[in-house]
Amino acid sequence: MRKYKKWLWIVLLLVVMGAMLMIYHQARLPDTTAEKKAVAIAEKYAKLKNPDDFYTYHRKNTYYTVSGQNSAGRGIYVLINEKGNQATVYRQSAGMTKNEALEKTWSTKKPKKVLNINFGMFKNKPVWEVVYRTNKGRLCYLTLDFKSGDTVQLIENI
Repeated sequence: MRKYKKWLWIVLLLVVMGAMLMIYHQARLPDTTAEKKAVAIAEKYAKLKNPDDFYTYHRKNTYYTVSGQNSAGRGIYVLINEKGNQATVYRQSAGMTKNEALEKTWSTKKPKKVLNINFGMFKNKPVWEVVYRTNKGRLCYLTLDFKSGDTVQLIENI
């Protein structure tokens, strides 16, 4: 009887773990689908090679950005609207890098933790949006102009 209970617990544990994996997969499906679609668009229209990062930006509109290199080996960001019918290419050398945006956030805002960074479009300008928590645990959004590095919008202490 004891062996039966032991196997029952093992089977139950496997079923629970399998269910958790299925739920996780289903939750990630929209993100992975959007990423695959954005990469395909960037490769087709911007001749993107070696995609190395993917960003999802949600504000008034949703944008997907794929970073990588063009056919000449130069770093680019390909910004794609949610519908996938408009793609804009930005040379990475024409503005702030992801690391520069993070460095500016750390040096000026001194966050406890950076939660996320995304490349997107705000008021018809390419921007980096950095989401972070303050030392008091408050949520903040810092939006930096891609080209100048200036603060476009700051939402603090949510």
